[in-house]
Amino acid sequence: MCHLSVATPIIKPINGLCNLSCSYCYTSGLKGYSSKNRMSLETLKAVIDFFCNNQDEIEFIWHGGEPLLAGLEFYQEAVRIQQSWKKRGRKISNFLQTNATLITPEWVRFFVENDFFIGVSLDGPRKFHDQVRFYPNGRGSYDDVMRGIGLLRRGEIFNGIICGISAVNYEFPEETLNFFLGENIKKLKFARIKNIGHCDNVSGITISPAQYADFMITIFDLWLEVDDPAVEIRDIQSVVSLILGGNKRECIYMGQCDQFVTVYSDGSIYGCGSFSKTDNLYFGSVLDEPSIVRSNSRLQIFRDLLEKRRKFCRACDWYFICKGGCAKDCYEYLDSVKPLSKVCENLQRYFRHISGRIRSYNLI
Repeated sequence: MCHLSVATPIIKPINGLCNLSCSYCYTSGLKGYSSKNRMSLETLKAVIDFFCNNQDEIEFIWHGGEPLLAGLEFYQEAVRIQQSWKKRGRKISNFLQTNATLITPEWVRFFVENDFFIGVSLDGPRKFHDQVRFYPNGRGSYDDVMRGIGLLRRGEIFNGIICGISAVNYEFPEETLNFFLGENIKKLKFARIKNIGHCDNVSGITISPAQYADFMITIFDLWLEVDDPAVEIRDIQSVVSLILGGNKRECIYMGQCDQFVTVYSDGSIYGCGSFSKTDNLYFGSVLDEPSIVRSNSRLQIFRDLLEKRRKFCRACDWYFICKGGCAKDCYEYLDSVKPLSKVCENLQRYFRHISGRIRSYNLI
């Protein structure tokens, strides 16, 4: 069955508003915001109705900025609206990515009662994290993040960490992984900090595809040594699964970038948030009929581009894993068909290393 375009919303109910001022924030260009511009409850209902209209299973991904700034009442209303769709047989999941500094027992009770999955951004131990993730006054956020994680863990709704890999910590993969394991944090994703989206002040801490590949190769080798099935490193597990004939995929290895869209507080629908908020990836609004959005000419151009990229990449031995790769990260321009050689070369090096290690265990 063909996958559905515009199926998985990454919702920014407060756009780029955040209580932190992280040095690499990719939504820094969206911070021109006041509380009156929060997504209205009418728009919230339109968002949920739009995505539940013709899907049996829906994942709502709540993002920011800092999505908790939308307020507890906002999410209570979201759950209430979703409930009417659940009664009609929809299977609905809610994922929320937070910096965890605003977590309170009241938030935890709500998340527990409504089966939310909560991911947290933490860039390793204090000496790394506080260099890049801090408050507007420069104070590091590490202590507040760890306090929030503690509350989430007590509620058994902590869904793991996204750790930004930058010039601050990329040379310390073993120290970084050991920190997380020492804190009994075993669900991890390592994300390369790069020039992306609205970010224009991060050139000093971005790392290259080669540096990121070096980091991940070391992490993979360390992961093998740990030999603990409870340690889940998302990108690595996707690659291992695919090499072994499975189908577990991170979105960057799906080749279906039109499935994921960003919904801003006014209900406008754009391509995945990895891209800048550009007119070329404006697909419509949740106030439009879903069929109109999914037949939008810009969306069709984007889908055609993805197919051209997949066609170009099919001759590659590693196409079965990356399916053309991340539509933003692997290409110089939005209309590029050929991926960047520096990205491909390092992805291939990463895949070859993992495949070689797996073969040494006679698993394939």
